[in-house]
Amino acid sequence: MTFKFKQDRSSLTSGEITQKTYKCDLWRGGFEGVLSSGAQTFCLFIAIRYFNAGEITKSLIAAAPFMGMFLSMLLLHYASATHWEKSTWGALASMVTGACLLVSAWTASLHLFAFFVITAYICRSALLPFITDIYGDNYPPDRRATFFSKSLVLSVGIAALSGFIGSSILEKDIEYYPLIFTFLAFCAFSKAIAIYCMPSKMVDESPHENPFGNMKYAWQDRSFGYVLLTWFIMGFANLWTLPLRVDYVTSPQWGIEGSAVFVALIITIIPETMRMLLIPFWAKLFDKMNFVILRMILNLSFAAGVLLFFISSNPWVIGAGSALIGAAFAGGSIAWNLWVTKYAPPGKTGAYMSVHVSLTGIRGTLGPLIGYWAVGLIGAQNIGILSCAMMLLATLMLIPEIKHGRGK
Repeated sequence: MTFKFKQDRSSLTSGEITQKTYKCDLWRGGFEGVLSSGAQTFCLFIAIRYFNAGEITKSLIAAAPFMGMFLSMLLLHYASATHWEKSTWGALASMVTGACLLVSAWTASLHLFAFFVITAYICRSALLPFITDIYGDNYPPDRRATFFSKSLVLSVGIAALSGFIGSSILEKDIEYYPLIFTFLAFCAFSKAIAIYCMPSKMVDESPHENPFGNMKYAWQDRSFGYVLLTWFIMGFANLWTLPLRVDYVTSPQWGIEGSAVFVALIITIIPETMRMLLIPFWAKLFDKMNFVILRMILNLSFAAGVLLFFISSNPWVIGAGSALIGAAFAGGSIAWNLWVTKYAPPGKTGAYMSVHVSLTGIRGTLGPLIGYWAVGLIGAQNIGILSCAMMLLATLMLIPEIKHGRGK
């Protein structure tokens, strides 16, 4: 069944395909910004402050987006047998996200809240290979980052704004959280419509019987696999600190115990504002600069930001670290979403992206679990120092890869 607002890709010129995709992606980016603020701030905050969640529940909620990334490879594999369009699968995953967030808004049980929030954010991330594949099909190679950056700026700007508004509401009365999660659900449904309207090809048929068959590209394409290895080290060092940042400024254990507004300011508003301001700058660099050198600069920025965040309990130092992390995420968002387009052969963008996304999912799922365990052993400050050292190692490992940084 095809709705009137869904145009057949074959009836459009290449310019019309690009513009239609761009307009739909702006809408997608706007609604995604609200969902992003939910993942970064509200889900963990409500679990900690309202439900008094334990370590395992907190780590599973924090890991949910990354579980979805890991499972995206399975979804892509089985979706290829349906002969549906990529946009249809992306929209379907977002609809499930909306339904789960709606249920989580009105349940009084911690376990049900956690289950539906985790399921919602698993589905939100599982659609990523379909979206990147659409970008690879519909955007010109020399302007992909430029087009994508516009929706990303909108997304992070709205994330900062919705983080501030939502935290202000919770500061007034935490009992209002069901209204916030109902609005998150509405945004997920709207995002699904925006994705569905994108001009799209059918999902490429998988050549593998094994749903994890795409993993072979990590060792068959040695350059691609080596960058994935360095990214794994760098990404793990970054991702295992993500829930710890919320915990560091929220839990009384570390002596800060910030208010809802302070938590939103440090975790969402400051970094998302920095991302919004700097995304156009990094997008231009991505389209023109050697990718590996760009990745090395981003790694060093992340290392400095994480070190500042955890090295002190001074709000100004934490804020400076948060700002630097946001600046790095501005470029990291571009690089993470689009770098496989510089390495993947024609027709393999979705397959390469599924490998990258799944490996991100593995480190993002294990990261919070190991992070909460490690912080109890060595403390928050040493976590910051260790993460910084791992990021420096990943940067040094990229030096031999500079010659491949212009793309294949």
